[in-house]
Amino acid sequence: MKKLFAFVFALVSVGAVAQTSVGVRGAFTSGTFTKFDLIENVTPEFRLMPAGSGALFVEIPVTSNFSIQPELGYIQKGFAIREGIDVGGEFLGINIPVNGKVNFRSHYIEMPVLAKFHIGDKNATHYYIALGPSVGYLADADMRIRVLDIFPVTTNINKDFYKPIELSGVAAVGFELPVAEKVKVFTEARYIHGFSRVLDSGIFELPVRSRTLSGGMGVKFTL
Repeated sequence: MKKLFAFVFALVSVGAVAQTSVGVRGAFTSGTFTKFDLIENVTPEFRLMPAGSGALFVEIPVTSNFSIQPELGYIQKGFAIREGIDVGGEFLGINIPVNGKVNFRSHYIEMPVLAKFHIGDKNATHYYIALGPSVGYLADADMRIRVLDIFPVTTNINKDFYKPIELSGVAAVGFELPVAEKVKVFTEARYIHGFSRVLDSGIFELPVRSRTLSGGMGVKFTL
């Protein structure tokens, strides 16, 4: 955690020196994993899992329309099994009841570094696109089970079943609107494409990677 706080402090310090912008972003996410056999002879369909994310960021201008944007955020990834599928059995050390509707959730501290291109005058209302890599650190993992549509039960999952680090690529498009002299609000759609395998069985590597869509909004302040 000390390294994370040091990283945030470094971002703010760089932004202050460069007279750039700092901001916060929140988003609704919908994610899934690439398909594999959960349990022998059972192949339920993976559904998108609704969740949330948030981040702090610094936008450092390089030219009038191009910036570098490091971020530090939290994001929840995973997948869902829906429609009352008769799962039954054990996965990742947890017993799954028959007719259980399940969300497999992994919680990441995410650190993207984006190249941000402003389309038009960035001091006025305009669009932008952003692209770049991201490194995620697995903070926790759990499974939420809803039995017979009555009540949810959340159970921790042994993090040893997951790889601790995930490498991803981020693509975003947004719309930015000035609301005061040094304050802008924005809305943004983002796609995160996982390149790393995220599960580790301890015996063989499962070809499972994350895919996440998000939509949200935020505010940034010019220093």
